[in-house]
Amino acid sequence: MKRNTLLLGLLVFTLLLTGCGPSGLPVIRVTGKVTFEGDSVEGANILFVPVESDGRSASGLTDANGEFLLMTQGATQNGVLPGSYRVVVSKYMDVDEQGNPVVFGSASSDPSAPSEPQKQPISKPLLPLKYERAETSGLNAEVTKGGANVFTFELTK
Repeated sequence: MKRNTLLLGLLVFTLLLTGCGPSGLPVIRVTGKVTFEGDSVEGANILFVPVESDGRSASGLTDANGEFLLMTQGATQNGVLPGSYRVVVSKYMDVDEQGNPVVFGSASSDPSAPSEPQKQPISKPLLPLKYERAETSGLNAEVTKGGANVFTFELTK
């Protein structure tokens, strides 16, 4: 009886290691670049939303050059499932009530100064709002098994 339990445990462990289930998704490497009015956009969130209802979304963040690499939730490596996608791009900055950038972690240099209650920062969009929704962005991507799968999204006002 103990031997059967041990064998069953080893079988389950082996199946988990071999990628059975969502962790073994057949993803394809997808990279690209985002620009706004010709300039690279650093710190933008990129989201590939599948057109088909059984697809999976993929996301990434742009670097200082506006370049991104996408990852699909549940995959063990970077990449996107093949298929058609609508693309969403967004970037925000936290500002105070006067529109000044909020710097988190900064404190008054005078520890005896009375502290004011912390006000919730306001998130200010840095890109046109049309790019935040799959239905209005006008951005699309077709991820294919044999293709280059490098996408450039040139955003404008």
